[in-house]
Parts: sequence; structure tokens; C-alpha cells
Amino acid sequence: MSDTEDEIDQEQLDEYKEMVDDLGAFPDKVKINSLSMVAEDHADSSRSAAAIYNVIRQPLVAPNVHSDRKLPLVYVIDSILKNVKGEFIPIIENDAKNWMPLVYKALPDDKRVKLKKVWNLWKEAGVFSSTERWEEMGLCFSGVDANGGDALDHAALESGGISFGKDGGLVLMPSLRNAMQTILDDLQSDEQDELNKVSLERLAAIDPDLLIKIKRTAEESLRNGTSNSIDNSRSNSSTEQKKGKDELSFLVETRTPKTISRSQMWEKASLNYMKESHDIIASLNHLVLESSSIEKRYTQSEAIDMKGALATAAVTATLLTNAMQEMKDIADGSKKKKSKTTLTGGQSTTGASQVSARSFFKIDKTLFTNDGLKKLNEAVVGLLYEIGLPFVSSADGQRFATQIELSQHLDTLFKKSQLEKTMATTQERGWYDEDSIWRGDIKTKESMQESRRLDDDDNSEGPTAEDDNADPDSFTYPADESRDRCVICGINFRMFFDNDDGIYKYNQCREIEVLNDEAVATESDQMLVHVTCWRNLGSPEILTADQTIN
Repeated sequence: MSDTEDEIDQEQLDEYKEMVDDLGAFPDKVKINSLSMVAEDHADSSRSAAAIYNVIRQPLVAPNVHSDRKLPLVYVIDSILKNVKGEFIPIIENDAKNWMPLVYKALPDDKRVKLKKVWNLWKEAGVFSSTERWEEMGLCFSGVDANGGDALDHAALESGGISFGKDGGLVLMPSLRNAMQTILDDLQSDEQDELNKVSLERLAAIDPDLLIKIKRTAEESLRNGTSNSIDNSRSNSSTEQKKGKDELSFLVETRTPKTISRSQMWEKASLNYMKESHDIIASLNHLVLESSSIEKRYTQSEAIDMKGALATAAVTATLLTNAMQEMKDIADGSKKKKSKTTLTGGQSTTGASQVSARSFFKIDKTLFTNDGLKKLNEAVVGLLYEIGLPFVSSADGQRFATQIELSQHLDTLFKKSQLEKTMATTQERGWYDEDSIWRGDIKTKESMQESRRLDDDDNSEGPTAEDDNADPDSFTYPADESRDRCVICGINFRMFFDNDDGIYKYNQCREIEVLNDEAVATESDQMLVHVTCWRNLGSPEILTADQTIN
């Protein structure tokens, strides 16, 4: 096939240029392979190969192209040389010496190492037939600029007994090189960034006089046999310093100045935690109630963000409420304990009056042992039930973190039940009769339904206000933002979502009539109180104004 028949046209070159530009700063293997496959179709035509190579070469030598794009283009040339070959090899062999120094100058030190590795692999793979041409391409790695740029001070280096090999590395004895590297590392010990540290070869181009001094110092240390003593003294010194630091570690300030300054500002801050917590809980509950009652259509992403925010607000409000309640219980327990100590002549009693502090904010993992699992951990229980998963499915009892997840679950169950109704079923008889039939104690269907109805009526009655033995958690009241805290203790009510009624309610809450002062227009108002606070006052039917807080 002739060059004319296989020659690439301008439209194909434009498409190939778009592929090269699309490669960008990341050496994507798939894109590099695609560029190599296109080049393979025109590898037998010298004109097409030269045109494709020029498309790759232009951004390599262009000064306005960012340096991050240059190394991926070198990888494209490397892939073409190793996989495509053809007419590309003589073209690149004659021209690589022109763009290799330019790319080397544009790249940072870490990428120069990768460029040199590609150059060395060309020799190992035998890509080029001429070793001289290959060495000419890599003159930049030894500090010589083939285009007439800055060159190494070879006269000074040769006077110091330093020379370079064909691969661009220093020709040194292994022991001498190790000693020189040790000295150079000591000089660069204060440099924290590894990328800013230089190698011996790089130092030859930057400061050849310093490299010569390092070489002479290393030779003298090897000649006198002091390298081991230097290392030993350095290790002993570091050991003593470390020992001293360990002994005085408790006296050393490890915090940053910014952290210390922030801590001092917090010490000067004057905050009323109880008042702030009340307002925060009220705001969070208002946000949950308002957002759950808005009839508005949301996109999927907005719904996901909203349900996460509402769940966080609900859990935060519950945690703050529990924490404040625990602080109150601890304070009440301390007062009871102190009063009992006074009555018993200084001997404190233990038992139900002693209240232990419970943490709702963190979980002690050390309690998860055989003995620890036998004890009640309300933090874990709360996160697994009413706090972490407050929404319960009335159909199967599963718990969910948000109302949206619960609604989706109920929709899935409804679709499943509708599908089961449409499926054909076969009625099968039972294999065994019930025990009541064998005993002759047979009830009619009507009598059994009546007995079940009576049982349900008996069980459906909830606790009344006069039932002092009822569990306080069984008392609930619909959530009311205007009455969101107990008028006796001032702590916010715990709010939860009642799946049966489909509304938010307050837990351990009941309504009671409170008599007002003479200055108020109305004689009394209906207010909400904690059941436990109400019982502590003797379970009165009506509260007076002096029994409530302002």
C-alpha cells in the first residue's frame, strides 16, 4: 500500500487533536491506548506518521501549555514506540533530542524522575537502533542542555573527581556514595517537605562546589574510619534527647497557639446553658413540626437532604431534653441524699434514692462484655429505638430514622399485599383439629368474636390521670409549640411521632388546670406538666401559681 492511499486527511487530524487535548493532565490508560490504536492505522505511511507525531509534539514544546499535560503526552509517545512502531521510530529517534530538554525543564523534580524512567526503558526495550541517539536524548538528565542552555560546571566537577555515567548518574563507589548521601541528608534534615529535598545528581547542577565539599568530607571520614563513630554519637545524642523529652513530656505544651487562644476565649465566655438549651430544643421541635406539615412537592435530592436534616434535628432535641432531665434528676437525688444524711445523723443510705448519671451522648464500648450486656444501657437502647429510630411501622414493627423512610416502607408493603390479592390461591384443609373440638368445648363463631371484642375493649383503656401506679411513659399529649415545656420544672417535653394517630406527641405529659394571680384576667389556664413532677407535688387536681415557675 502506498503512502498516498494510507495518508491521513485533515478532518482525521482534527479529531486526533481533540483526543490529544482531551487527555489532559491525567495519564488515562484507556485514552492512551485509543490514541495508539489510531496511530497504528497510519504507521506504514511516513507522511501520516509525521502528521500524527506533530499533533502530539506541539503541546510538548509549547511554552503556554501547562507542565501537568506534558508527561501524559510523553506516555503517548512511549506507547506508540513500543506498540505501534513502524514509521514512528525513525521520526521520534531523530527529533526526541529537541523536545526532551524542554519537557525536562518544565517538569518538577518528582515528574523528572518518571521522565528519566521512560527514557531508560527505551534502552532496555531496544526501541532505537542507535545508542548514540539515545544518549543524546538524555543529556538533560546529566545536567547538559542539548539546546545550548545552562550546563554543568564540568571543569569544577572534574577537578573534584566527580563524573557522570551514561545513564546520567554520578560515578561513585557504593561506600562513598552512601557516606555522601548521609551527609546530604543531615544538611536537609530541617526540610519537612520531601519534594523539596534534592539528590546528589540534582545538587551537581545546583551547587557543584557544595557537592565537592560533601565528597571530600565523606572521603576523609572513610579514610579515618570515623563514619561509624559519627553515626554512634548521633544515635547516642538522639537517645539522650528522647529520654529527656520523655521525662519532661508532662511539662511540655502540645497544643497549638490557636487552640490555646480559643480555650482562653471559652474560659471567659459567660453562658446560661439551661436557658440556651430550652430555646434550642423549642426551635428544633418547631422545625420538625413545621417541615413535616408543609404540603409541598420536593425533588428527590431535596427530599433526601430534608429527611436527613429533620432526623438530625429530632435526635438532637431528644438528646438535649434527656440530658437536661438527667441533670435535674441528679440534682434532685443529691438533695434527697443530703436531707437523708442529715436525718440519719450523718450516715447516708444507699438504694433507690441514689441516682446514677447516664450518658446519652457517647457509648462506652468496654461495657460490651458478658457481664456488661446484662446491665441496662439506656444510651444504646435509645439509639436503637425511640431516639435513633423513632418511627415504627404499625404493619410489621420495623423502625426507621425518618418519616419518609417509613412511608416508603408502608408503600412497599401495600403494593405487596395488593399483588398477593391478585395471585391465585388454593384453599387447603387443615390436617389437625383444634384441642377445643376434641374436648367438646366448641364455641360458636359469634361468641368467639364477642369475647375478643370485650377483651379488646378492656385492653384499649389507657391510663387515667388518677391512676398513680400507671407508667409515666404511657401518658402522652399532642404536641403544642405554645406549651412545649413543663410549668413545674421548666424542662422541655420529649417529642415523638405517634404512628397510630399520625401526629407528633409529648411523652410523660398531661394537661392540668393552673390558677392564675389576681392581676390576670382569666382565673385559670390549662397547662402541660410532667407526670412525674405532678406526682411529686402530691397529684393535686388543680395547681396554684406559686407551684409553677415564671
